[in-house]
Amino acid sequence: MKETVTLLGVTIHNVTSAQAIQAIDDFVSSREPRKIIVANAAKLVKAQKDSELLQALRTSSLVTADGISIVIGARIFGVRLLERVTGSEHFVPFACELAARKGYSVFFLGAGPGVAEKAALILKQKWPSLKVAGAHSPAYNILGDGAETERSIRIVKEASPDILFVALGTPKQEKWISRNLEKLGVPVTIGVGATLDFIAGVVARPPAWVHRIGFAWFYRLVHDPAHLWRRNLEGIVFLWLVLKERFLGRANLPQ
Repeated sequence: MKETVTLLGVTIHNVTSAQAIQAIDDFVSSREPRKIIVANAAKLVKAQKDSELLQALRTSSLVTADGISIVIGARIFGVRLLERVTGSEHFVPFACELAARKGYSVFFLGAGPGVAEKAALILKQKWPSLKVAGAHSPAYNILGDGAETERSIRIVKEASPDILFVALGTPKQEKWISRNLEKLGVPVTIGVGATLDFIAGVVARPPAWVHRIGFAWFYRLVHDPAHLWRRNLEGIVFLWLVLKERFLGRANLPQ
């Protein structure tokens, strides 16, 4: 793996989207269960007071930058990130293109009732050769419901996909993936947040040019201020904590 930068105790891999997709290809070939997580400012701030989330991030095989705050944080430590590699713009579409080309199968787990199935159908229409092993929208409380977790694991294992996309939201998806990675037995499991909602059209997706200039956060704030104001406030908190870490050391951060 290329150069890394550690922000608030989490190692971010400095990779391009092409390198990230190559990593997925390599992971599938190895057949060893691996997890991939995209990191944004809100997620890293939450992890400072949530040891399980922090451990989930630290034990991922690949952690990529999702959000302009991560890019700025890396620059504070003297690292210029090659690219932001996000779930909605990169991992899901590019991994599906890879799967269609290589004959890998994919599974979609999460989002609201019917959303995963709709997203799978849309992606299948875009890549007709894509092997969709299945889609399942579990109960909202899956993290604390042992029976629902076992049911979801059974459904995924029976489908035996090569790549599993998990859309449960943070920190639920990161914790659920980490707790069940070995039981799932899937070569590549990726936490993708609201990506299935974007694909299915349930939530408005920021235009591609907005993503390119790093203002997807502002687009979502304008369209859904009631839910996203706190997340964007956490971007400010993140940069403050990164500055403290850079000049005072990690010991001065919340533990």
